[in-house]
Amino acid sequence: MMKLFLAGAAAATVATAALADPVTKTVTVDTPKYEGSKTIVRDREAGTLSRDSELTRKSDGATASRDYDRQRTDTGFTASGSATRFNGDSRSFDYERTRTAHGWNAEGTLTRFNGKTYDYDAKLRRGENRVARSQVLRNENGRIVAARRVVRPRRH
Repeated sequence: MMKLFLAGAAAATVATAALADPVTKTVTVDTPKYEGSKTIVRDREAGTLSRDSELTRKSDGATASRDYDRQRTDTGFTASGSATRFNGDSRSFDYERTRTAHGWNAEGTLTRFNGKTYDYDAKLRRGENRVARSQVLRNENGRIVAARRVVRPRRH
């Protein structure tokens, strides 16, 4: 009986160690028009996620790429990413979300393919009887270009 218990404990220890290791997954793309790959690396223990992809157009060799990185922090997480089209146009974003006592706050910046830059602010608040969420997007001049606020009853 003792041997069976120790074998189970050893298996649990090995399984836990295996889950803590970074996991890498690579997907290869090969179609008549494009070829490339997508790589995903996730490290649960470190709190990181990385997704990178690159495609090459077979007709002319033009490339398009995309990357995304997320990092867990003590108070939430940060994320950033970018994408580049076959014609060279690119966009990017940076985002930070922090937990609060009753929800979270988020802020970030994004640059669109057309080169315009925007600031993003959002928050979620949980009250005793409701949940309120708001989002605001401002252009370079500080003018609001999009906003929304949603309040709904809280499900208990």
